[in-house]
Amino acid sequence: MNAAYLSSPPLLSLILVAYKSLPDLKRCLPTIYNNPVSFSYEVIVVDNGGQDGLAEWLQSSYPQVIHIVNPTNSGYAGGNNLGLRRATGRWTLFLNPDTEILPGTLEQLVATARQLPNAFITPKLLNSDGTINACGNEMHYTGITTCRGLNTPATAYSTLQPVLLLSGAAFLAPTAALNELAGFDESYFMYFEDTDLSLRARLAGYSLWCEARAAIIHHYQLSMNPTKFYYLERNRLLTLLKVYSRKTIVRLLPAMVLTEAMTWAYSLRSPSFLRARFRTYAWLWTNRREILAKRRVIQGDRQISDAVILQNCLVSLPFTQLAGPAIGKLLNTLTQPLFRLIKPRVGRILARQNLLSPALKR
Repeated sequence: MNAAYLSSPPLLSLILVAYKSLPDLKRCLPTIYNNPVSFSYEVIVVDNGGQDGLAEWLQSSYPQVIHIVNPTNSGYAGGNNLGLRRATGRWTLFLNPDTEILPGTLEQLVATARQLPNAFITPKLLNSDGTINACGNEMHYTGITTCRGLNTPATAYSTLQPVLLLSGAAFLAPTAALNELAGFDESYFMYFEDTDLSLRARLAGYSLWCEARAAIIHHYQLSMNPTKFYYLERNRLLTLLKVYSRKTIVRLLPAMVLTEAMTWAYSLRSPSFLRARFRTYAWLWTNRREILAKRRVIQGDRQISDAVILQNCLVSLPFTQLAGPAIGKLLNTLTQPLFRLIKPRVGRILARQNLLSPALKR
């Protein structure tokens, strides 16, 4: 067994949030401890009240794991923040329990982090069949996100590349930077926390990368239900209200109205989805003062403009993931020209701000 984790203080802290995740952890933890590395690390498992025998199994199989019992289920964000407060490594790797780390991945991630000490880095995530699950995430400029490279061959991504968003299933960041950003926003509970943190990190001046030479298997199936739809839509709008400047929000209003109409149309599939859509607006209104307070902090600390983010956003929505290839292609053919037409002219904004290189300005 690798003894690198015995050194103190560790170079790397790995945080896994568990909720009824014992079968996943039985598959995941061996891929951590059975892969030799040249640096010290610690593994922190936060148990979000699963009550599935995790504590007993860890004590007998992996007593070196730092096991934190969360008396309540505070979601992905709250659980990871609890682990972050305990982390002592120079870098922290957030990792979903339903993953498997392939040989050499931890070594590669840390090597890249040493080259880019102020970067947030996500590895290449693979589906169980070896195709891409995500190489970072992408975002439509009205906030809807999608997995970058989903279901493409693994060989399509093989280098270090900048990305707009990280994948919350696995990413590494300097622990000091995470603490500076106050970790995840716990009001999200689940879904979109990685998008929010990614954008806040970008605004604070940090760079985001996908290290495709490091690979992790992610046992995940794309699905949708009313609860997920509620959190995705609620947290999408919450993020935009916090992150975008007032001027950008005004410029985006036509596109936002169009996207809202489409999500409302999607919610008509059943009464439960429709109720979830109404709950989204109700929650945002109820929590408007807290949202405005968070917004003031983000806008006051930002180091880059919205134009830098918008230039890398998509103008097509992920219809193919929701409606299938044929219908998705048709919907994109109908809507993409309109979204392109009403998107703010980012190039002009960047040129005025002298943020583009001379070549790009031409």
